[in-house]
Amino acid sequence: MKKKQEIIKKYLSGKSRRNIAKSSDVSRNTVKKYIDEFEDSKKQDVRQLPIPETIVSAPSYKPRINKKRVLTEEIQHRLQQFIAQNEWKKQHYMAKQQMKKMDMFEALRDDGYKVSYTTVRNYVNEQTSKKKEVFIRRHFEPGAEVEFDWGEVKLEIDGTIKSYSLAVFTLPYSNYRFARLYESELQICVFDVHSKLIEHLGFVPEIFTYDNMRTVVKSFIGNEKTVAESMDQLSQ
Repeated sequence: MKKKQEIIKKYLSGKSRRNIAKSSDVSRNTVKKYIDEFEDSKKQDVRQLPIPETIVSAPSYKPRINKKRVLTEEIQHRLQQFIAQNEWKKQHYMAKQQMKKMDMFEALRDDGYKVSYTTVRNYVNEQTSKKKEVFIRRHFEPGAEVEFDWGEVKLEIDGTIKSYSLAVFTLPYSNYRFARLYESELQICVFDVHSKLIEHLGFVPEIFTYDNMRTVVKSFIGNEKTVAESMDQLSQ
């Protein structure tokens, strides 16, 4: 405010705007702004004050309003799924088929989510840069447990590249894998590949382990997960 008063006083004393800018160590645009405000205020102020109060008041600035970041829990969950799928592909020699950040962004947009690429990129970078947890391999009994997850493969058929969903079962004890290709990841496909696995093995493993896929996990709050009713019926 003091600088503003000095500029007006120099202007009233007859000094040029160039001289005021040089002696006050401010830009000519700032000098012009203060003087123009002063002249406009003289026309509007009915009290005919030598220096209107609006001129000697501190400059005001419009508060900057940052756009709210659209990153809902549902979007975070979807991105966590993409990150987990990439990790699975990396461990199963499918690194070239991992989703890039732009692929994740486009997948979310195709599903109707309103989110920017920058938000997706920052969240994925934040999650993947976290210190990796150390897991101690458990002891597995032969045929007692099987792990299930979805992957993605791109095949060229009749000159056309098409994406397929790869349903994969892994037996932790032997690292044996059983897989089938599907055109989608619908629940009917999940049921079908389960029946084909049991028919192939000739027995039913005691434990089935799943990732946080929509067709299996209905919802989750913190570490508490709710299994889809259809999967709960399948286990019975």
